[in-house]
Amino acid sequence: MATCRIQRLRGGWRRCATHSLRTVFLAVCFTAYLNIMPAQATNVSPALGVMYQPLNRDAELGGYGWNYLFQQIAHSPVDFGVVQWLQYGSETFTQPAPWLEEALTIWQRHMPLWLGLHTDPDYFNQMAAGEAAQGKFFAAYLRKLNGVVARWQSWVNEHEKSVLGWYVPLELSDAYFNTASQRQQLHEFLHQLKQRMGKRKLAISVFMSGELPADEFGAWLNELQELGYQVWLQDGAGTRALSETQRKDYFAHINCDVVMINEAFRQTNEQPFDARPARPEELERAVAQQPKCHQQILFSLRYLPETAGLLYLTDVNAQPTR
Repeated sequence: MATCRIQRLRGGWRRCATHSLRTVFLAVCFTAYLNIMPAQATNVSPALGVMYQPLNRDAELGGYGWNYLFQQIAHSPVDFGVVQWLQYGSETFTQPAPWLEEALTIWQRHMPLWLGLHTDPDYFNQMAAGEAAQGKFFAAYLRKLNGVVARWQSWVNEHEKSVLGWYVPLELSDAYFNTASQRQQLHEFLHQLKQRMGKRKLAISVFMSGELPADEFGAWLNELQELGYQVWLQDGAGTRALSETQRKDYFAHINCDVVMINEAFRQTNEQPFDARPARPEELERAVAQQPKCHQQILFSLRYLPETAGLLYLTDVNAQPTR
């Protein structure tokens, strides 16, 4: 990965990236794009998206860097963007300046965006703690929801035509909701959330843990859709928690309106989490194993070769561990 940043943007920035970036990126994205049959995916459009996970290390990129990055993405097969979250815990990405707002203002000039709501760093612990803890979390989440929506409402109003909807960045899983009562409580929460958010489209993501049989899992995704949500399914090719055979079995039981999140990384360590970008042939293989009727979202922008030297996988200022 290149190590140059925006300081070199005006003086030959293109030399900072390797010469093969566009070739590799376009090959991967066109493969994903050609594996889509839009006529069968009746409730979702456009066809290919990419998700960006905001991290404070990106604050130094600045307007020139974001312009350069999103111009490159706009010239690829990507049709729309997803911002994973607008707030992470108490972090609102406004220091030393509202850099995330600047970045999204630039991005929306090139393509429409889904905006992720607030997420809580303790979410996974609370979900794993059982039904009672889940209920308390949901109640607290609804109380916090108004804050992030209020902070971004004027931006949303100003860029109305570029906003596809709200993404709820709570990653659901059959590991957390493997009983009927847990799913019922979750569905009541999602119903309340949808009522609060009004008429704008909502999306939520799910990952497979193998706790529910494939047919029951597919039926559950149908129920989430019936609540009025776009359902985005993480394909699991990056984390590899399930085998290829298991994943294909689950894919066979989901309807074509489920959006596939293609994991453009390969996990190399569980704790702490570490990963590398997926090689083009790995991503192509993963997409080829999925039914060809699904809209697709690449996760994430940070792992794509177009971002080399722009969005780092690690904090370059961090001290090495011993």
